[in-house]
Amino acid sequence: MENRKLPTYFDIEKNIYIAIDNGKVIRVISYSMSDDIEKKLDYVVENILKKYNKENLKSMIYTAVKELAINGTKANLKRIFFEEKGLDLFNPDDYEKGMSEYKNYMTEEMALKYGQIAKKKGLYVRISFYHEPNGMRIEVVNNTPITPQEEKRLREKMSKIMKYETLMDFYMENQDNTEGAGMGLALVTTMLKAENVDPNLFRIMTKEDRTIARIEIPFNENFVTQRSMGKPQEKRDDRKDSTNGETIEENIK
Repeated sequence: MENRKLPTYFDIEKNIYIAIDNGKVIRVISYSMSDDIEKKLDYVVENILKKYNKENLKSMIYTAVKELAINGTKANLKRIFFEEKGLDLFNPDDYEKGMSEYKNYMTEEMALKYGQIAKKKGLYVRISFYHEPNGMRIEVVNNTPITPQEEKRLREKMSKIMKYETLMDFYMENQDNTEGAGMGLALVTTMLKAENVDPNLFRIMTKEDRTIARIEIPFNENFVTQRSMGKPQEKRDDRKDSTNGETIEENIK
């Protein structure tokens, strides 16, 4: 049997660069946040922005994407944790008990272990980069449902966050420990405001089987947003659509 040669990191970077240069969609599939995934995300963001001479936006976009990817990963790992503990994620009492244990249990080492389990269960985070000369769109999808109480809390936080101009302002008035007090969402929103990007172009949508975080970044006034067009947020599952882009999947052994 012929042995297949695994792509080197150089091969992956070369493929990403060619795909970006051709204007193709770039997708990164992850099961747990690792140094390798962060490096890939950094490379993708840097080269997309370099193509359109928008390198000044790199810090903001990379930080936002990383934060949303971490949130998606945590949601998937949390589901695995609850299953292992025999707790019902949708039961309010089980939820409070499970979250208390989860925060103390989930170390970096355990996150990598749970990443292996997530891959076997098909629980992923997919980060898609759509780009063109007028702007770019990033969608971060994790394929786990959100509970009603999580959705309610999420909507309340997003509504509250919009009134703050800086992360420090938000932190000083919201120093609670519930789900990180929405610090990640506040970070993304305030960074967009700092770059004069309409924070309403950051949205989180919930479906029966997945959660979608979307950020749109105009490069000029000609950028047409998905929000203004009222189009569907993302295809059902385009991970294997090799003709439409370049997909990089995390290699967890």
